[in-house]
Amino acid sequence: MGSVATRVVIVGGGAGGLELAVRLARQSDLRIFLIDSAATHIWKPRLHELAAGARRSRVDEVEYATLAERWGFVFVQSALREIDAEAHRIRLGPVDDASGTAVVEQRDMAYDVLVLATGGVTPDLGVDGVTEHAFVLDRAEDAEALFSRLSMAALEATVDPGNSALQVVIVGTGLTGVELAAYLATDARPAAVAPRNARGPIRVTLVEAANQFMPAMGEQERAAVRDRLTQAGVTIRTGCSIERVADDHVETGDGERLDAQVTVWATGRVGPPIAERITALETNDKRQWRVNKTLQTLARDDIFALGDCAGIDGSSAPPTAQAASEQAAHLAVELPRYCAGKRPRAFEYRHKGTLMSLGAAGTVGRVRGYFGQDLQIRGRLAMAAYRGLERQHEMVILGKAAAGARLAADWFKSPPGPRVKVH
Repeated sequence: MGSVATRVVIVGGGAGGLELAVRLARQSDLRIFLIDSAATHIWKPRLHELAAGARRSRVDEVEYATLAERWGFVFVQSALREIDAEAHRIRLGPVDDASGTAVVEQRDMAYDVLVLATGGVTPDLGVDGVTEHAFVLDRAEDAEALFSRLSMAALEATVDPGNSALQVVIVGTGLTGVELAAYLATDARPAAVAPRNARGPIRVTLVEAANQFMPAMGEQERAAVRDRLTQAGVTIRTGCSIERVADDHVETGDGERLDAQVTVWATGRVGPPIAERITALETNDKRQWRVNKTLQTLARDDIFALGDCAGIDGSSAPPTAQAASEQAAHLAVELPRYCAGKRPRAFEYRHKGTLMSLGAAGTVGRVRGYFGQDLQIRGRLAMAAYRGLERQHEMVILGKAAAGARLAADWFKSPPGPRVKVH
């Protein structure tokens, strides 16, 4: 390997996969191919904004084809169907038009190095009714489907004199559930009823099976977010498992019924369903492809995985865009070395802290300093740090000039996002 003919195929154009494709295309002589079933990229931490009423233009949607032309990689719109590891080939599914007619039939693509960055999905945890009646936030289409349902439910609540409030239950108090709860409580824009004062209130209940709210967060951050959500009118239930989801309510493990015109299931991440169907690679109990610390799969040295679809043996890297971005930056250095016949070095996750925008209570955060200490930041500094997370992503995929222009525009518009923001 090591020649210009070396083909690196990246499956998945999320935060990690897209950043890796751009970095490799800009910095190496490898031939880079990016595969994704969607035509456009949206930074996943902003999906809950789509669900609450923001349009795609507001969350900075960008076309993969435009980025491919700008940086010199090849984009192919399709979905992964199978991996033939011995033949170094993947099978891609057909591409259908709006009527369901196949425009492109399934086909095979060769690779020298394969990188799996397909992301993860929300597990139903075996709970009855989740698939039929609950919404998830795994893709932009999921967010838009949730927004459509919220809009219709808001209209239903408005015309029903006996039920003027829209009841929403969100199961799970990770980042997705908390951010969506904050948005719905403070900044939702259902499209079916306007002006805002013409519709009833949205009553949000956050349900957590663990006895602790946001169990993965630190105590200070947890308390601050809970306080602000409570002030915004969000009801928080901990130690409350859900046994069944129906179209208009959920049932708890204690037999209690919670009314819900809309139920959102935000119970963490597992690997994609395709992982179960690919027999060439080993998976863990979260349906993630098992990789070692070099991000190479245990079964094949020439197949790497990163982000939510990868389970790193012996690592505590969380399923976040921040971790996927770090892994992409790591592989952007190590893949050219691997293709030149050198052994890739191990990935080490570096937690950079937590940032929260709490509206009237101010923006606060905890970031990791140069010497390993956690440093408290507040106000404009913390808000700038949060905005900087997305702008760092854009700096990679758009380039310094375009990302710099967006950063400058931040100073001339109202702050994006809800009054409670966690990352």
